[in-house]
Amino acid sequence: MTDIYEKIDKALKDIRRIQYLISQGLAKPEEKAEAVRIAKETAMLFTDDILKRKAEKQGKICFLTMETRDGFVSKDEAKQLNGWVELLEEYKEKRKIKSKLSNEKINIASVVDGEDQHIFITEKGTEDHAHLIFDGGTGEIRVDPKDKPPHDLILSVEAKLKLKTGDVVRVTKSALSFVESEGPQPDVRAYTATKDGYPVLEIYNSGDEDLENFKVTANWSQPLPEGKQERVLEKFNIETDYLVMALPRSLNSLKKQERVYSHIPSTSIDKKIRIIISCKGIRSGNEIERVFDLETQNAYP
Repeated sequence: MTDIYEKIDKALKDIRRIQYLISQGLAKPEEKAEAVRIAKETAMLFTDDILKRKAEKQGKICFLTMETRDGFVSKDEAKQLNGWVELLEEYKEKRKIKSKLSNEKINIASVVDGEDQHIFITEKGTEDHAHLIFDGGTGEIRVDPKDKPPHDLILSVEAKLKLKTGDVVRVTKSALSFVESEGPQPDVRAYTATKDGYPVLEIYNSGDEDLENFKVTANWSQPLPEGKQERVLEKFNIETDYLVMALPRSLNSLKKQERVYSHIPSTSIDKKIRIIISCKGIRSGNEIERVFDLETQNAYP
């Protein structure tokens, strides 16, 4: 699963690099053909039926390559790769790491692919992982046979049903039981917003305990040659601050239902910015990581 995601991410980088060269009038015909080849081969990794059909349709579009007198591709042909870039980005949008969990012995990651949820369990110090698939359509739990046998890492599997009444039911192989409250549950949310005329990231403590040990990272793309960017956000303002005058401060803790704000880029190449927040509950000590795919105000032309 992760390998496929990384392959598509690399393909996007290669295609965008060639697209940038075309837009500058510096790409040769064989480089443009290479970008199309990469896109078609990468799209063969799709498993979603709709994406596969979109790739089939995109692959049937014929583009003429017009060489300039010096043997390079016309600048106008850069836009011919937009369809492939958008399709690969759509694939990435459907496959997001929703959360991670780890301790001194184990790493667990949750990835959503369409209706399905994939759980990867890896012992620290090893590369092999067990792979469980929760089918959103049928409700069944499957095991990927290509990966580590799950019984090497998993003793049992339980399910929890959250009913519209608010009750939570635990389901095991041998019993059903109502679940009592298990103490505070940390959680956090992030949004793009505007405060005092500035584009900002709004972070909200949506859980039921105070949070600490924050690390907030922003990822976005700029036009080549800069490409992908990453920034650790370290300075934040509180709700009552007027950004023109107030001095930002470190995010040491965040109380329940409290909000803070941080300046973020207003423009990216695809109008997207990914925010990764890790922190832990002060009372429970539970560590969480949340990933938010948000939009910037503007996109580069």
